[in-house]
Amino acid sequence: MKSKGYDPIKLTETTEQIVIQGNKRKYANLARHLRFYGGTISATEVGCNLRCKFCFSEDPVRKPATTGKFYSPEEVFDALIKKAKKHGTKLISASASEGTLGKQHLFDLLDLVDKTDYIYILETNGMTIGHDESFAKELSRFKNLHVRVSIKGCNYEEYAMLTSAKPESYDIPYRAIKNLIDSGVSCNACLSISFSSVEEVKKAEKRLYDIKPGILKSLEKEYITMFPKVQKRLNRYNLRPNKVRQFGKIIDY
Repeated sequence: MKSKGYDPIKLTETTEQIVIQGNKRKYANLARHLRFYGGTISATEVGCNLRCKFCFSEDPVRKPATTGKFYSPEEVFDALIKKAKKHGTKLISASASEGTLGKQHLFDLLDLVDKTDYIYILETNGMTIGHDESFAKELSRFKNLHVRVSIKGCNYEEYAMLTSAKPESYDIPYRAIKNLIDSGVSCNACLSISFSSVEEVKKAEKRLYDIKPGILKSLEKEYITMFPKVQKRLNRYNLRPNKVRQFGKIIDY
């Protein structure tokens, strides 16, 4: 019996056909200053291989064909560095979609970053890196790289409820973390826990601990922010979080 839901790996392939042209990728914005990691300059990517119902990103994820423009790695790099110098930060990144789409574009961008003293934060849901072990090995050659793997929910059922993906694909980001650690790539895990019970969070932490105990030291526990568009979407699916982030604080919802 086939499980319900879409396959994130197949969605990766179809999305790349839309947002990748050679070594160019679609972006909606090339450089904006964000508060994350103590201050970073981030490009806004277009195209994702998950459809999280709590995601703050709207058109870049859900309307990739009509959102953004194609840019070369050099164009993205130049825009990030220019703004990073202006704000005095050494951290650069891309966000709002899936960071690993368009492998050649990413690698060409990371080659440019490696020639500087800037650090690139690769934000990913782990699907591509967990599916393809060689991806992590290829990433290991970049010295100015840190990978942040975001896990959507704390168990199969919660993940499927939040993403509508096949429940078994929940295993893939855990494999991504193992692949990255085994390949010597700097990384950390992030758990989306706004819809999770304390008990389920502990189970997810145990699963990460079993990969490598030290991964818990850098574990991020992420709560959603109820932007109007997020709230509207969650209401449509009759989903209600337990806790959310509001004005920098975590509150019961």
